[in-house]
Order: sequence, then structure tokens, then C-alpha cells
Amino acid sequence: MMLLSFVLALCICTAFADEVTGTGVAVRVPAHKDECFFEEVPAAGVKVYLHYLVTSGGSLDIDASIFGPDHELIWAAEKERESRVLFKSRLPGTHKFCFSNKMSTLTAKVVGFNIQVGDPTDSTKDHEVDPMERAIVHVAIGLNDIKTEQTYLRTRERVHRDTVESTNTRVLLWSLAEVGLIVVMGVGHVWYLRRLFETRRPV
Repeated sequence: MMLLSFVLALCICTAFADEVTGTGVAVRVPAHKDECFFEEVPAAGVKVYLHYLVTSGGSLDIDASIFGPDHELIWAAEKERESRVLFKSRLPGTHKFCFSNKMSTLTAKVVGFNIQVGDPTDSTKDHEVDPMERAIVHVAIGLNDIKTEQTYLRTRERVHRDTVESTNTRVLLWSLAEVGLIVVMGVGHVWYLRRLFETRRPV
């Protein structure tokens, strides 16, 4: 029975691989440059999901935009650190996802993003499914959501850790500068007081 369930789950996951496509990558966007990625959408009315997060560089913000196969703008955002976009395709064909760092003068930005085309639950709406298959579908969707959330939390944790380490470094350098300034002021006061109270011998 367990072997049968495993084979069924493998078949369903294989079917999902044909229905749902996804891209999860990280890209470095140089200053004054654009980076665009293309994803094929098989039909109109298909759900398309984009989630991106700027992980390093400058103020951790970037411009993003999505274009349809007819080169019409679907969605755009300016100077956002993170965003999640869900929309239905108007036309089948190649959609373009662009990240622009033209507002930056020197600093490159690193952007992690995930693009998902299709909805796993759509594959079960066209035909009757038994309770086992339906349960496996929900488990697969839940696991995918957990994986996406874990990736997001790990990225946020890395960004926060880098921020804390940078703050600690600045605090340390400022503390050392204060100690050095206090030492210099102390030596200066001692020298001044010695010069003030010393008795000069007549020549």
C-alpha cells in the first residue's frame, strides 16, 4: 500500500512539473544596468507569481517591472526592497521580468527572486480526483509554500545579520576613536600643566 502511494505521489509530482514551472535564482545587477529574465506562459488566464528581495548593495532597493508578450507594461515598482506580485496573464507567450539599477551611481545590487507560472490546484479541476490524490496535492502545495517561506526567512536573516555586523563594526571603530581621543587629550593636559607650573631658570 505504501509502495502504491509512493508511485502515485511520484506520478502526480511529475504531472505538476509539466503544469507548473518556477525559477528561483539570485542575480547581481551592476550600477546603471538592467537585468531581464524571460518566462514562457502557456495560455491566457494563467497565474504568474513573482517574489523578489534585494539582499545586498546600497540602500537595498531596486526598480522592477513586468512586461507581457505584446511589450505592454503589466506591473512596475520603484526603489522597493521587496515585493510579491500575483497576476493572471492576459496573453500567452514570453513574459519579461526586469530589474533596473540605473538609479545607483556606483553600487551593484544583488537580487534574489522566484518566478512561478501556473497553479498546482488547476490540474485537479479538470477531472475527478480521489481523496488520496487530493491529499497529496495539498501536501505538495504546502511543502512548496514552506520551502518558499524558508528561503525568504533565510535571506532576511542574512540581511539582518549583515546589518548587525556592520553596526557592531562601526560601534567598535567609534569606541576606539573615542579612547584614542581621550588618551591624546590626557597627554595634552599633562604636558600643558607641566609647562604651566614649571619654574624657568634665568639665563
